[in-house]
Amino acid sequence: MPALHDLLQRFRAAGAPGPAAAVPSERRAVEDELEPVFARLEGAEQERLRTVAAAHDQARRITGSAREQAAGLVEQARAEAPAERTAVAAEMLRAAEDEEQAMRVAAEDEAGRIREAASTRMDGLVTRATGIVAGFLDETRASP
Repeated sequence: MPALHDLLQRFRAAGAPGPAAAVPSERRAVEDELEPVFARLEGAEQERLRTVAAAHDQARRITGSAREQAAGLVEQARAEAPAERTAVAAEMLRAAEDEEQAMRVAAEDEAGRIREAASTRMDGLVTRATGIVAGFLDETRASP
C-alpha cells in the first residue's frame, strides 16, 4: 500500500488554478489500491449490521420483558386494591373516631367552664333579682 503522501500527491493540482484537473489518470490503479481497504470495510460493515441486529433483538426482549413486568405490576395492584381500600377506610374511620372523641372532650370541658361561670354569676344574679323584687314589694306595700 502506498504511503499517504504518495496517495495525496496524485490529487495535487498539476497547473494553475482553474477547472478541476486533479483526477488521477490511472483509474484502474486507484481501484486496485482501494480494493483491499473496501474489502476490510466490508467486514466492518457486516459486523456493524450484526451488532445493530443484535441490539434490535435485545431491545425487543427488554421491551417485552418490561411490558410483562408492567402488566404483572398492574395485575398485582388491582388484586391488592380492595385490601388497601379497606385498610384506608378503617384508618380514616379510626381518625374520625379519634377526632370525635377529642371534640367530645373539648365540648365537655367547655360545658364545665360554662357551668362554673354560671354558678359563680348565679349567686350574684339571684341576690340582685331578690333585691329588685324586694324593692318592688316594698314599694307596692307602701303605696295606698
